[in-house]
Amino acid sequence: MTSAALAQVFLSLAVVVGLARLGAVLFERLGQPGVVGEIVAGIAAGPSLLGAAAPGVMDTLIPKSVLPSLQVVAQLGLIVFMLVVGAEVETIVAGRNARLIGTVAVSAAVIPFGLGVLLAAGIWPLYRTPPGLIAFLLFIGTALAVTAFPVLARIVRDRGLAGTTMGTVALACAAFIDLAAWSVLSVVVSIAGKGGHGWTPLPLAVAFVLVMLFAVRPLLAWAQRSGRLDRASPQALLVLVLVGAALSAWYTETIGLHSIFGPFVLGLALPRHRPTIELITTRLADTSSALLLPAFFVIAGMGVDVPGLDPVDLLVLLGTVVAAAAGKILATALPARLCGLGAHDSWTLGVLLNTRGLTELVVLSVGLSLGLLHPHLYTILVVTAVLTTVATGPLLALLDSRGAAAADPRPREDAHDDAR
Repeated sequence: MTSAALAQVFLSLAVVVGLARLGAVLFERLGQPGVVGEIVAGIAAGPSLLGAAAPGVMDTLIPKSVLPSLQVVAQLGLIVFMLVVGAEVETIVAGRNARLIGTVAVSAAVIPFGLGVLLAAGIWPLYRTPPGLIAFLLFIGTALAVTAFPVLARIVRDRGLAGTTMGTVALACAAFIDLAAWSVLSVVVSIAGKGGHGWTPLPLAVAFVLVMLFAVRPLLAWAQRSGRLDRASPQALLVLVLVGAALSAWYTETIGLHSIFGPFVLGLALPRHRPTIELITTRLADTSSALLLPAFFVIAGMGVDVPGLDPVDLLVLLGTVVAAAAGKILATALPARLCGLGAHDSWTLGVLLNTRGLTELVVLSVGLSLGLLHPHLYTILVVTAVLTTVATGPLLALLDSRGAAAADPRPREDAHDDAR
């Protein structure tokens, strides 16, 4: 790489990070999760906005020649992101909420997945892709079923729900849904993979998961009990975690799965509730979100072309948004009510699990790299992810206002007059 080319990479990375931060700040002031603003900023840098309004400027700031370098940065960001997601997932479901969590989680995963499969069957003639119908059906089902665990965790904290029954149930359900979604996605990658691996990755992936959960995790638990983890320096643990993430990504990429699966499983194996480990994952999350993931948002945004959608695509977009939102909310709220949860809490839980955000974008990027998604359908699904996530805050505010009105003990004025 020449000196001029390297300088261009640094300039483009500065523009990408600046745009992402600007988007995050603007959306946070609007009461939205910052990650939604970062996604929108990435889309704006593509052909949907700035790429169409000022193509010369964007070609100068982010020319196509730097995209391979940004792709490497983006992949590093995804590896760290998936490691942190795995580390944050709590897999223990205990106590009196076990029945509620189990029922809602299964319903909120299976019903949206089924709706996604039906939607995929209907739109297959419009968006045929070489990997074939089966992979397409499974992928669209997964895309509609997924819940953004990291974004949901931030919403739960910001709304003061952390530690409450509602927050615990929402996060536990989201963890189950995401585990199921990544499992199905690994099957899709095996079916549609371009490396000619066929079904070979699946037994190798199962072996990897078993080693991580039944060998590496107990080993780390022993190190935790013996005090070795607490005595190790944060720098040494950071290097250990990063090396493990890189090797895990290398393994799953080599066997024919996507590189994101390895770090996710490694994250599941890390000890929980240890200050040093939590400090490391927090630092990694901050570095990834500030420097690495913005490159992913721009790479993903380059494939989004909203002005290029035709009237049929817009109808498909409408149907997809309705199916995704209604399917997830109803599949969550109705079983919750049957399990005895109040009406307000049931609908709140449904709205929370309808959050998609960055996790959905990662899933869609995998589908795009596999050739599963027609460019127009990719745009439709990205817009769906943004809209359903943006709707979370206003819908929760609406539910809270109605709940407050219903709980208001003050008598109506006409009733007071009648009493006089």
